[in-house]
Amino acid sequence: TKWRKKDTFFDRILPFYSAVGVSLTRDIIERYYPDYIVWDDVLGIEMIEVPMEDIRKHFLPERRVEEILEEPSDKLEKETAELIRVLSDESDVPSSSFGVTGSILLKIHDVVYSDIDLIVYGKENAFAVREAVKRLINDNTSFYRPSGRILEEWARELIRVHPLSLKEAMLLRGKDKWDRLFFNKRQFSLHPVLRKDEMPEKYGDRIYRGEGLAEIRARVKNSEYSLFMPAIYEVEDVQIMKGPAVNDLREVASFESIYTDIATEGEWIRVFGMLERVFDRRSGEEYHRIVVGTFDAGGRDYIKPERWFSLTG
Repeated sequence: TKWRKKDTFFDRILPFYSAVGVSLTRDIIERYYPDYIVWDDVLGIEMIEVPMEDIRKHFLPERRVEEILEEPSDKLEKETAELIRVLSDESDVPSSSFGVTGSILLKIHDVVYSDIDLIVYGKENAFAVREAVKRLINDNTSFYRPSGRILEEWARELIRVHPLSLKEAMLLRGKDKWDRLFFNKRQFSLHPVLRKDEMPEKYGDRIYRGEGLAEIRARVKNSEYSLFMPAIYEVEDVQIMKGPAVNDLREVASFESIYTDIATEGEWIRVFGMLERVFDRRSGEEYHRIVVGTFDAGGRDYIKPERWFSLTG
């Protein structure tokens, strides 16, 4: 393992970031901490939920940024501070709205191999940083997307876990996505997070129940929450390709981060995932949505913009 703090070494039980990876992690948790596997009556599935009394320490990404900006302790922390300052200056988002997660947050990073995982807090801040990053990719040689051998390696990592072709995965990582890049040869990622008062719903506002897997074609009506997790796409002109023939499907939600911010208003998308009935306790309405990133789909679910099809043949 590459993660350590003094003489203590760490490993990550999540083998890869996807619903399939979480499912494998769930099996480990069930073996050692069976009480953490509970039925969630809001989501309508079993979930890993750790009781508050079992949490010993809450690591705060924004506090860690304060430490690093004030006094970086090694080469990687200096690079992190420089990256945050560049992004802050270019986007006009204050450094206090950034956090750092991953191994740097826990102070178990390796100065050679670890990457930089940043959080951007706030809806408008996330949009501002996104536009800043896109400008920096075009105007600043220090910021760049993967290409060549590295792009192919990243794409092959994706297709081991997700139902994408190699060409689709290379389009995703090499052209569409802006949240996993390089800064001065160091890999970094960006993770937008809504502030509590910006969240479109609170836990329990809506009740969800799965009704089986389905495939649809739809036009994106609103993508303003697609940068966040879960990525929400409001859709219209829905065509059911496979699965139950419902006529009230309004939304696509993805818990797979690779499908964040990949389609905008007016674009057509193809989606395969879990069809869910939604009970909105606030309005009393009932309707349907499709969710990508469920255990039931077993890694077969996806969101694909139709523009990919003309580019990949």
